[in-house]
Amino acid sequence: MSRIQAELEVDETRLMRAWMNRDADEVRAVVARNCLMLFGTQPPALLDRPSFLAGLDRGLQCKGFRFHEATVRRYGATAWYCGQVDIELKIGGNDWSGTFLLTDLWRRGTIKRKWQLAERSLAPTDPDTKLCDAIRALQLWR
Repeated sequence: MSRIQAELEVDETRLMRAWMNRDADEVRAVVARNCLMLFGTQPPALLDRPSFLAGLDRGLQCKGFRFHEATVRRYGATAWYCGQVDIELKIGGNDWSGTFLLTDLWRRGTIKRKWQLAERSLAPTDPDTKLCDAIRALQLWR
């Protein structure tokens, strides 16, 4: 495992625990000021950092999480973290728990050199494997 992947896995866990504990200060430390979070709903929905922080006290609850295998790819001062995560998610008292595809863009700061979340995309996964099988059949490296 690369050093960057290990660092980002720590930061991913740190962010999810902060969300779970409704720790706004810890979320602020990990999430960039101009961060946008895209939820893969129909139609897609966005939250900016202030809305996400306010949601911690307004019913956007992470009750638990578990990461699955993930990949990290670095691009200069940024890195993509992509993988699946099981989230026990409640919004306004409604249960939206399930497995989600998580795609996060992390950016390394220029002053403190810490990684900060710049973009997050979270979309429920489809348990039907037919599309996955069809896409894998197109892979030239198999």
